[in-house]
Amino acid sequence: MSRTLIARIETIMSRPVEKGRFLSMENFLLFISNIYGSVVQTRQALYRAGILKSRKLPCFVISVGNIIVGGTGKTPMTIYLADLVRQMGYRVAVVTRGYRGKYEHSSGVVCDGQRMCCTPEESGDEAYMIAQTLGIPVVVGKDRYAVGMMAVKKFNPQVIVLDDAFQHRKLERDLDLVLVDAGKPFGNGKLLPRGRLREPISSIRRSDALVLTRSDQVSDSAESSTLEMIGKKIPMFKTFHIPFIRRIVQDNAALNEMPITDWGQVKGKSCFLFSGLANNQAFQNTCRDRGMKIAGYIDFSDHFWYSKTDIDRIFKRFMDVQADFIVTTEKDYVKIRSRFSLFPIVVVGVKIVFDEASLAPFESFIKTSIRSVGSKAFDINKRPGQGIGSDQKEI
Repeated sequence: MSRTLIARIETIMSRPVEKGRFLSMENFLLFISNIYGSVVQTRQALYRAGILKSRKLPCFVISVGNIIVGGTGKTPMTIYLADLVRQMGYRVAVVTRGYRGKYEHSSGVVCDGQRMCCTPEESGDEAYMIAQTLGIPVVVGKDRYAVGMMAVKKFNPQVIVLDDAFQHRKLERDLDLVLVDAGKPFGNGKLLPRGRLREPISSIRRSDALVLTRSDQVSDSAESSTLEMIGKKIPMFKTFHIPFIRRIVQDNAALNEMPITDWGQVKGKSCFLFSGLANNQAFQNTCRDRGMKIAGYIDFSDHFWYSKTDIDRIFKRFMDVQADFIVTTEKDYVKIRSRFSLFPIVVVGVKIVFDEASLAPFESFIKTSIRSVGSKAFDINKRPGQGIGSDQKEI
């Protein structure tokens, strides 16, 4: 599929649904959406009836997911949650699909807790970023049950965090967290490919908690409206996206590891941006809001893998506009770091930060959930003859 056609479809997906010409791309995508919706509803009915069954891992499983494609902050939330569970004293591993990596359709270890075990091309960009950030066991593969069992056998985790797994019902989970962008919770309200919904809004009712991301950008009334659309009272926690500069790199060496709030070295500087995200516009707005002068940018599709031609195009545009820095995201940088040795590049990351009123309740919610299930069911996670270290808790 050509980039032009993909861009056109993505534009249509973001538009409100209006009555149009019978023979139009909008109506064709709406027709496909209706078929897709019937398939999704049939699948959910089969799981409810027990005809399709979920399989259980011998440890506590937390899923981080959403019901809309891209842009809600699943990866930063996965990083936050896995680190939180580790700080609580539990052995934790992350299981993720490894989207568009070579291991996606097989399986592989990205990090064993001590070292990185593969390349970004093998693991996928987000899985590599999670492993590099946390330094805990991260395993990838499309079959989350098989990959979860691999993680259990190799690393004996007490808790597994599933990244982007709300729709992966083949694997049973003990806790389902669903992320919703507070500003644009459900897009235009239509399923793929006419809208961005992976499944109907009502599906959130099977979750255990709702995490509102970018909640600082909307009013309380907008948040209440989101809950009303769900039609079920479930715990809700508010979070913010906090962008930060991970590093400034030149000549393949980090010149500075900057604190979260220090954007001083790029404020007022001429910057050329490129990114491959579900929402490239949000990245551009972030850089502009923090004082960068945007000299130019190139947008790529989410999870884009850069060829030599793409890199050459970025370099040429950077030189043409005579910018001070090339600026990209942490997710993009893990895929191209070896090819940017001669140019000054600023790497921007995003962290999840909980609203002050939500922080303690969320931590308590996670801790209580693990204890309530774990104390009853998961003593089997201790291998025969294996002790638990003083800094690790028996579940």
